[in-house]
Amino acid sequence: MASPSSPAPTPPPRPALAAHLKELFSHSAVYGSQDVAAQVINLALTPVYTNPRFLTTADFGVIALLFTFSTVAKIAFRMGLDSGFFRIYYDLDSEEERERLAGTVALFAAGVGTALFLLIVLSTPLILRVLGLEGAHARTPLLLAAADVYPGTLAFTPLSLPRIRKQAATFAAVTVARNLGNTVLKLVLVVSGFGVTGVLWSDFLATAGMSVGLLPILLRSTRPAWAGRHLREVLAFGLPKAPHGIMVQALNLADRVILKHSQPLSVVGIYDKAYALGAGVKFGLSPFETAWQPFVLARMRMPEAPALLSRVITYAAAAFVSLALGVALLGRELLMALTFKNPSFWAGAIVIPVVALAYLLHGFFLLTSIGIGIEKRARYYPMITATAATANIGLDLFLIPRYGMMGAAWATVAGYFVMASLGGWLSHRLYPIPLERGRLGALVAAAVVVYLVSTLAPAALVASLVVKSALLAAFALSLVATGVLRWPGAL
Repeated sequence: MASPSSPAPTPPPRPALAAHLKELFSHSAVYGSQDVAAQVINLALTPVYTNPRFLTTADFGVIALLFTFSTVAKIAFRMGLDSGFFRIYYDLDSEEERERLAGTVALFAAGVGTALFLLIVLSTPLILRVLGLEGAHARTPLLLAAADVYPGTLAFTPLSLPRIRKQAATFAAVTVARNLGNTVLKLVLVVSGFGVTGVLWSDFLATAGMSVGLLPILLRSTRPAWAGRHLREVLAFGLPKAPHGIMVQALNLADRVILKHSQPLSVVGIYDKAYALGAGVKFGLSPFETAWQPFVLARMRMPEAPALLSRVITYAAAAFVSLALGVALLGRELLMALTFKNPSFWAGAIVIPVVALAYLLHGFFLLTSIGIGIEKRARYYPMITATAATANIGLDLFLIPRYGMMGAAWATVAGYFVMASLGGWLSHRLYPIPLERGRLGALVAAAVVVYLVSTLAPAALVASLVVKSALLAAFALSLVATGVLRWPGAL
């Protein structure tokens, strides 16, 4: 025991901001590798898929509508269990409690998934009418889309564990195998003439294979016991996020269904392909979101957490803005290069910068709404997204009949603006973070100037690429020269 005159022990030094950024972005990179590898291959194969011999613009419209259904179904099947499991896991101290929690959530998810799949089978005619895909020929594709969702209910628990344990390489290896297997199957089946059903069969087989492959992790990490109290805590946190997730997807996907009721399927297909390129901003958002939640939760009890998170948000925002600007500037050229065998798709190029802006706003929501999760006020999520989705769908109904694809794209921007604004405001009231508003404002202003200058670039493909690439380089240099970005240094 130290004497009264002995100096107090020196606390261990806190990691510098650079160390926190390195951890966050390195984990994001590992998580992202599983998507990037498959997406790069899929982009390279776009000329094959868009060849009218294999898939027409109308086929892409059907795929877009079925993807809308399956995306919403995935959220309903999970019921927010994945998010709730993640949050409550951090509140448990013993490994035995955590294993009981994992086993309980896995069993409950399997039961819910089975019940919902049977409900979809019984409701197939109604679902097809809502999607605008009436006809017996559409029943099999719809059931295949539902079958792809079902085995995923067994996968999210074992997929969450490597994220919690910071085993990013394990997570990436599993999902890379799933995505690459899906790509190979899709290519073989589409080229073999299976068309839309070939796309859906490949999705189902890849997801089922991944779920089977994850069973050893699930069995090693669970106990065959029922933890009813912990399940109630998981549902209390996670269940409100299910309607939140559905509303987010309404922002992303409802425009396809509304377009279908006023435009031919081919227009839906053209819009969806261009939208996918504009939504390429998600290449950065999705892996970052996967790493962001555990990063924040692991630091939320640090006394300096608000100041630390503020500075991290500035650098993350710079990455998001740079990515969105790159997509907005080069999206037209990429679309032309990827769909040269079917120039019908080029009509969608005008929506790419608008969609990129929408997903940049989604990125801002991820960054500035973290206080809601920290304070476990998940009930605010559906309130925020219901408001945003209502604005989005209302504008879709008003703008799409008048302006077609552009109306749909701008309605998406409006919805995400509402979501980011409400999320940031509520989060700040719950857990104030002193954002570096001056640096963030300068970042956005520089991006706006560069985009406006890019509209003066020549239309010729090669000349346009040269000018826009130079503008992107100038944007990056301007951030460093003006001090918007600087070496993080020590906290």
